[in-house]
Amino acid sequence: MFIIETQHRRVPWRWVILLQLLGASRILALFASGSMTFTMRKYIESPFIINSVSTLDILFNLVIAAPCLYYSDRIWTRFGRRMPFIIGSFLVLGTVILLLPLAGSAVPMGVLVVLWLIFWDLGATYDTLVMEIIPPDQRLRANAIGTWIFQAVILLSAVVISGRFDDVVNSVGITLSGEALIYWWGAACLFFCVIILLLFVRERRPIGPVEPSGSGGGFKGAFSELFAQKSLWPVYLLVFGTVFMGSGLGNFEALLIFEQWGYSKQDMGTNIFVGGLLNLVFIIPLIAYFTRKMDKLKMFTIGIVGAMIMRIAYYVFVQFFLPDQRPTIAHMIIFGQLQSAIGQFSGIALMPLLFDYIPRDKMGTAQAGLNMVRSITRMVTLNGLGIWVTLYSAWFLPEGKYDYFSGYLFMILLDFVGLAILIYFAWKVRTGVIKPLGITEFHPIEETGGTVSKQPRTD
Repeated sequence: MFIIETQHRRVPWRWVILLQLLGASRILALFASGSMTFTMRKYIESPFIINSVSTLDILFNLVIAAPCLYYSDRIWTRFGRRMPFIIGSFLVLGTVILLLPLAGSAVPMGVLVVLWLIFWDLGATYDTLVMEIIPPDQRLRANAIGTWIFQAVILLSAVVISGRFDDVVNSVGITLSGEALIYWWGAACLFFCVIILLLFVRERRPIGPVEPSGSGGGFKGAFSELFAQKSLWPVYLLVFGTVFMGSGLGNFEALLIFEQWGYSKQDMGTNIFVGGLLNLVFIIPLIAYFTRKMDKLKMFTIGIVGAMIMRIAYYVFVQFFLPDQRPTIAHMIIFGQLQSAIGQFSGIALMPLLFDYIPRDKMGTAQAGLNMVRSITRMVTLNGLGIWVTLYSAWFLPEGKYDYFSGYLFMILLDFVGLAILIYFAWKVRTGVIKPLGITEFHPIEETGGTVSKQPRTD
């Protein structure tokens, strides 16, 4: 079949690869939008205003993405239930990023940036659509393929795209700025996605009646039901623990490397490039090959616990074995790659694992809840990290000095909290209390003949 459809027992791998390439095109457009900070800086002097506009994405993730995901479980149109949000989002995003280098002043540029943030969250249902198309048994390898492509996108963006903002291209009497070419490249990626989705992707009507909204319409109904579905609580709990175990230094990472340890941006770029290349060529293909039949929960546990152990080892090595508590670039690459290699197990397994425990008719609702749990937990951990580094530095360093590396102690404490949650989740799964509803309630059209059940829901 040339048309890519939802609800099949098994899909051709060419479908999977095409869907992951579409996802990569979407991410390329996102990376291109990263230049918006430099564009805003041309017209807006205040860093506070620039940062305030950029952080509106957190607000829109709550008031735009969450309701769209929630209601995508509860509607049906001739174009499907996820596709109307996705196509509308990509068309507007492509138009916005196409016009952005032509804005010419602060006000139209600010309007375009805000529109970008709004409609990016409107298209949050894309990942849900991908999980509906790819059946449970194929999601693990599909995510490995997606992770490999994502690493390639990172290298492409770092080497070819990001540094071209200030370039000027002269050809056949036409002068174009690197800024414009970056944005137009992102627009082309989005319009390519729209064409492929319209021509080759189709949603089949869900088996069974559409999930009703039990708490009324509007924002109140959406937000009240995100956490009212008890079958989704275990998934939210696992994500809560995962954010704890996956927490990082955030903005302190750059301050640690550049300010405290005195390395250059080129040194950091070398670290990222070497790590990305190793992931692309060796680590991800090996993991994808050897874990084809591995249990998802076991695979995730190996990755998340292994990365935790490597983080502890790195802290002990730097703090107690190096006389100046300053690792070399080689040290950072070695420990970083060991942690990354082990962590790829959890990174590849996480989304397929989560959707194994999400009923098919609640995918959008679950993803909305997951986004909220991640955002709120991440906000708490980052603020907690800031308080920790400030207090630790005040206690042990002269005034005005900060030990950003002390944040590793805070991260290790969070690791142990997350580990306790993971152990609890695994125990509940093993005893049968938490059931893989995403697998047991998956009814492919090969079993149903494509008919729509008229039986009322009982849950």
